[in-house]
Amino acid sequence: MLLKRSALSTLAVLSLASFSDLSVRPAQAVTAPTPVVAPLTQPTRISLSTILPSETLGVVLVNTQDDRWQELSQFQLFPDGFAFPGSLLYPTEKDASFEKDIKPWLGEQFGVAFLSAKSIVTISDVKDPAALAQYVDRVKKSRKKAPKEAQYKGVTILEFEAEKIPIQAEPKATVKKPQPDAPDPDSEDSSFVPTQPKFAIAVLPNHFVSSTSTEAIQELLDAQGKLSENPKFQKFQQNPKALKSIVTLYGEYGKFLKAFTQLNQQQIEELTKKNPNLPVPPVLDPSLLDPLAKFYDTAEGFVWAESTGLRAQFAVNLTQSVPENLLTPLTTRNQILSRLPEVNYMMSNSQNLALYWQALTLGLESQPSWKKNLEQSRKWMQDFIGVDDRDIFPWMNGEYAIFAYPTRQGFIPSISPGLDIAFGMMVQTDDRAAAEAGLKKFQEFVTPRLGQALVHQSTLAGQPVTSFGSIEKGRSLNFLSHGWTDEQTLVMLFGGGSMSEFSPTPTRTLPQSANFRSAIAPFPDANLGYFYVNQGAFMSFLNTAAFPMIFGASRSSNPFATQLQDSLSSIRSISGASSIKDNQVQFEGFLSLASRLNR
Repeated sequence: MLLKRSALSTLAVLSLASFSDLSVRPAQAVTAPTPVVAPLTQPTRISLSTILPSETLGVVLVNTQDDRWQELSQFQLFPDGFAFPGSLLYPTEKDASFEKDIKPWLGEQFGVAFLSAKSIVTISDVKDPAALAQYVDRVKKSRKKAPKEAQYKGVTILEFEAEKIPIQAEPKATVKKPQPDAPDPDSEDSSFVPTQPKFAIAVLPNHFVSSTSTEAIQELLDAQGKLSENPKFQKFQQNPKALKSIVTLYGEYGKFLKAFTQLNQQQIEELTKKNPNLPVPPVLDPSLLDPLAKFYDTAEGFVWAESTGLRAQFAVNLTQSVPENLLTPLTTRNQILSRLPEVNYMMSNSQNLALYWQALTLGLESQPSWKKNLEQSRKWMQDFIGVDDRDIFPWMNGEYAIFAYPTRQGFIPSISPGLDIAFGMMVQTDDRAAAEAGLKKFQEFVTPRLGQALVHQSTLAGQPVTSFGSIEKGRSLNFLSHGWTDEQTLVMLFGGGSMSEFSPTPTRTLPQSANFRSAIAPFPDANLGYFYVNQGAFMSFLNTAAFPMIFGASRSSNPFATQLQDSLSSIRSISGASSIKDNQVQFEGFLSLASRLNR
């Protein structure tokens, strides 16, 4: 059961990823308000979009209905009769019980909305006003200080100040008389820390709102136009995926990134006021780092259950089609996959690192302070490995793949029996001369530092191979190797492995794997690349290497270890793909799960 709950936490993190880094957390602020001037009514179905502003920068909407979540019960990973995991997903204040205090009044949906760079609110449907009123009273009583009340446009807003308690509580067995000069828990004395954050709440007709400040709720009430009237949001709601999703996401992508950057900068400035010695990173517009940024419009996301597992999709709508001269260099034919071995632990592939590197460096060099940091990083790389990004990325203009695969050859398996793993990168290029120049520069720098005895040159299938490491008792202990498998394909192995496994091609290749074909089946063929975890192979690695190191000989009698093993074993694969189609950039994910019927 513990692992099931941790799996749900992972689901929550995935579905709320766009908001997970916000340090302003209305989640911990959900408390309750005083009755509003307008009486509460009990709706049959009132969408949160009817009170959110038309130009809401971003909102994550979570369906709270048990029947929607019970669809996950068909999989072994989730408990039988699974219901909405409110205690994990719904934001509550300290010591509140979801089942007793919140579930009785919570309606069909709640959402976390990003209104501006300074305002984030949590909004919930209300199905039982009387139960909500009891919750409001409970929140008031849980605080030592009474909330500040403010009337704004006919709504009562309650604001609770942050409260402090001693860092160390007195032992229960010790009884001490109060000292007249004892420090005040609400003073600024350093021996006291805040444990309950500042927050504000308000009750609207059919809705409950919370935030970290009164001003954020006031901004919500001041908004002109409603999200439900926005044609872009209306189109989003009509998407068939929205009707079956447990979590959805909508937002103004470019505006959200800009506001999120401003919010981060504000938080950094607040930190540096308290800690003047902290370095202050410069502000950088995220759009400068993305070659497609000028085409972005709204974003939308969905998480839902299917018969074979859990699906997720995040898409950024575009203001126009991506020009062919930009789309072609980004789209991969996935031909490099036929050069990877059938059995991999995990793999990610795409196309044209050179183009992304160019966009990144142009963005960094456009800001003086970031340009200085880039120059310092390059100097560090030159001093450490003899090359920098300018020697590595410009020639990586074809397909590439990064992977981890099982092997008993090389440095990593030699230092830890059972740790049968190596990491690799495969890159295709139409500028082999530039690639070899970068590799030669690296080798000339490393050789005198390692010693010539640890650098080995050879040929394989007529192509040069260079290895760094030693050979003991006829066994290769290489920690780095690189070589060409044809005129345009370079393989680099880190920590182990043998070039013979890749040259000219593996005996059996990744596309021949039934598990891989099943994992990528939901995704379009024309794409920007795949991500894939072979859970069966990965579990074999965990069982033979990781679990024995973590749990030792007691693994079989450890309930947590057994539950962890069972839960992870119920995952068949984890996969994802990105693509550009229909004026959208899409990022899709698929968690292939074992059915409960297959036990």
